[in-house]
Amino acid sequence: MIGVGDILDILKITVWSGGLKGERPLSIILIASVGGGKSSMIRKTHQKGVVAKTSVLGDDGIKIGETEIRHVKGSVLYTTNTSPYILYTRYGQALKSGTIRHIAIPDFLNILNLPKYSVSSVLNFYNSLIEEGLMTIESRSGAFLSEIPIVVGLITSIAKQDFGKEDVTERWERWGAEGFLSRALPVSFSYGKGTAAKIRGSVKKKEYLRELESFDIVLPEKRVEVGIPMVLANVIENVAVATKDLNDELGARRQKQLQVFCMANALMNGRDEVAKEDVQKLLDYEKYFNYHCSAEI
Repeated sequence: MIGVGDILDILKITVWSGGLKGERPLSIILIASVGGGKSSMIRKTHQKGVVAKTSVLGDDGIKIGETEIRHVKGSVLYTTNTSPYILYTRYGQALKSGTIRHIAIPDFLNILNLPKYSVSSVLNFYNSLIEEGLMTIESRSGAFLSEIPIVVGLITSIAKQDFGKEDVTERWERWGAEGFLSRALPVSFSYGKGTAAKIRGSVKKKEYLRELESFDIVLPEKRVEVGIPMVLANVIENVAVATKDLNDELGARRQKQLQVFCMANALMNGRDEVAKEDVQKLLDYEKYFNYHCSAEI
């Protein structure tokens, strides 16, 4: 992929945030033009799951059938089906065990296009999932219960053109008021003419066929607590105030997100305390943390 090294790095850091102890995994929304490679980039966070079959035995020990057990490899569940029913029936055990730290939905338009009554319920579902945590998922077909709140980060995207449509913008304003937008860190960008020409040149050579590999990320078996020196926390606070969502008056949510960003970068680099280089990366990437696609690559 050409010119998107920073964006791929942000995605990697987001996945690594799932390895932090005591912190919510970072949630992000990529925003760029149609055809900007957002879905392809998000797909790189996905590592294929394995479906195994196990025997079902009767009381007498004789096999009476088979059932499927879905194992998730890695910590990111990549899906285009966002229904609570699918999550608890297929991946309930992985959610309870903490194996799944992020859910990656390549195009958030899938949710925007749901009937109005469904949008509201799904939005509330993700509000809880990425912030307070879920203990119960209910549907007509059953229920999923957990003894402790399950918190999972969200990785998704929306096209700049869709974001600007009047009907979509109206919904996003409503969602912003409901607190959804401030729960996810916006990451937006645009392509300059030079980068666009390089991308078209790579398409001629079919180089896109070599860009399908997933990130090779293996989180620590046990979550790691990462500290932040106060002098660096103060710098992060300043960035949070400068980039906070308009509906987040205090800027506290953005501050937590950016602290998690720096802690995850430290963990990715094998450290248990945030260092100057982690905050410097935050300062370098600050230009992307908005909805305006003003950062040209």
